[in-house]
Amino acid sequence: MALFLLLLLLMLLPITAYGGQMDVAKEVRYQLLERNPGNNMLEKWNGDPCLSPPWEGFYCLPQNGTFVIFKLDLSSKSLQGPIPTAIGYLTDLIELNLDNNNFTGSIPESFELLRKLSNLSINCNPSLSDQLPTGLSKRMNFTLNSRNCYDQEQTPPQRNNYTVGSIAGGSLACTFALGMFLTCFYRRVRPPAERGHPAIKNPVFSESIHDPTNPVVQQFPLQYIQNATENYKTLIGEGGFGVVYKGVLPHGQEVAVKVRSSSSTQGTREFNNELRILSTIQHDNLVPLLGYCCENDQQILVYPFMSNGSLQDRLYGEAAKRKVLDWPTRLSIALGAAKGLMYLHNFAGRCIIHRDVKSSNILLDHSMIGKVTDFGFSKYAPQEGDSGASLEVRGTAGYLDPEYYSTQQLSAKSDVFSFGVVLLEIVTGREPLNIHRPRNEWSLVEWAKPFIRESRIEEIVDPTIKSQYHSESMWRVVEAALACTEPFATFRPSMSDIVRELEDALIIENNASEYMRSIESTGGSNRFLSVERKMLAPASTTGEPALNYCPIPR
Repeated sequence: MALFLLLLLLMLLPITAYGGQMDVAKEVRYQLLERNPGNNMLEKWNGDPCLSPPWEGFYCLPQNGTFVIFKLDLSSKSLQGPIPTAIGYLTDLIELNLDNNNFTGSIPESFELLRKLSNLSINCNPSLSDQLPTGLSKRMNFTLNSRNCYDQEQTPPQRNNYTVGSIAGGSLACTFALGMFLTCFYRRVRPPAERGHPAIKNPVFSESIHDPTNPVVQQFPLQYIQNATENYKTLIGEGGFGVVYKGVLPHGQEVAVKVRSSSSTQGTREFNNELRILSTIQHDNLVPLLGYCCENDQQILVYPFMSNGSLQDRLYGEAAKRKVLDWPTRLSIALGAAKGLMYLHNFAGRCIIHRDVKSSNILLDHSMIGKVTDFGFSKYAPQEGDSGASLEVRGTAGYLDPEYYSTQQLSAKSDVFSFGVVLLEIVTGREPLNIHRPRNEWSLVEWAKPFIRESRIEEIVDPTIKSQYHSESMWRVVEAALACTEPFATFRPSMSDIVRELEDALIIENNASEYMRSIESTGGSNRFLSVERKMLAPASTTGEPALNYCPIPR
């Protein structure tokens, strides 16, 4: 009778593999076939990996009316080449077995996304490094099995494997039957009003849904994205990755939907990098990633909608988007962005370098709070002693750190230089690079520096805020900008130093009368004439500028 009911449930319940996971599984197959053409197992992987006949090595369970892939067993399949990075996006994986193959290289960084993974087995892959990505190596309740297998006598007895397999098989059967029953029951009793949009399923970090300290990045079905944007009706922007549309989620939240275009100058690497970075960080001054979609060759990222556009738009963008910002508002925006970058640079474990800090990547929410966005080029900072720290130079003309460009050595001080350019934009209302100006004004940094050094800052301040700021507050900012844009990284302040300077500047601006009384009581001005002396790290004892790496917590 029980078997009959189970079969009946299977017939009544048309469950398919979750669309995004099916696409990821196909990408795993594609990446494996590149190095393993003609492999019998891979040639048989067709259709849906969870439906009859399921793909060999894939183990699925029902969840929220779909199947999720919870186990992948590729052991003893004569596979070679690098481990597919796409496996890292099978985000419901609990167990992964790659034993007895000839995989090479190292464990992909994308495996940091496998937050449910409890067991990874890479035994008998002689050319494969067992070095784990940083996020995975610190994971609790995680086991790595790694053995060279040259000594076959160390192989565990087969009867133990059969015992474990029997127990797991029995448990799986019970879970499967119970899951089918609950899914069917839920579908029958759910009110029809809830069926207007596809359900949001498969959060990358499902265990952190109720934990406000952890980000939750969800995988959205393509149909859900199309419904939210009314089939991409409202275009609100365009960048290197693709076009951005405005959308509204079923519960009313406005979102910005970034869709990679076929002609995009950025690709899968940037998409995966943004997903990886924003799946591990969360801060009030960083634009969070709400979700993503990988379906039908689409790569889509979903963010909260920032109703006041970008800082660049407000300062000197299109006339329709431009808006006069008073000095206190500019200071507040700068402080917010600086706090976001400081969080990245001081991120626990290993700091993150944004690599593309600019005014168009500082967005403004409904309260005009500055939030840093666009992490496609971001990198974990190299540490002292790292080999091969040279990286492909990324950034935007006008903001690019000259030392980083010439040496290809990345440090957090590269972000500091770029942020110094942003500070000059905020002060002057000018773009960082404009070849339509006179030759000596092409570069904002080179044009502004002589005025600052000669104490003539009133000649470079944006005319729209002339006589509407406290001079001491302005001096704090321009001197910080001057220090940030020093040619050598060792002479630049840290983002923590910049945050302190901007906090002081905002306090002075908001309490100008009290500040004036305090300095008059001391008999003179307290203006900080040389911000470098306060904020700089000591120079190298060899006389050469030393490259400043992010501090690593001990």
